Amino acid sequence: MTKKQRESTAKYLYDISKGIALLTVVGNFVKEKLDIPVIVSGIIATLIVFFWAYSLERNIQNE
Repeated sequence: MTKKQRESTAKYLYDISKGIALLTVVGNFVKEKLDIPVIVSGIIATLIVFFWAYSLERNIQNE
């Protein structure tokens, strides 16, 4: 991947991370019932995607 492609991919992954977090939180408020497994899996998925994006971005800075 080129530097520009990595930057774009990192931005996209950050947006995906925000989307997962948003859907997890808003989804539970809409249902008006806390679904702990959904919240935990949403947090885990958010963190995985966030750190994936962070890793890509870090590799860009090290080049």
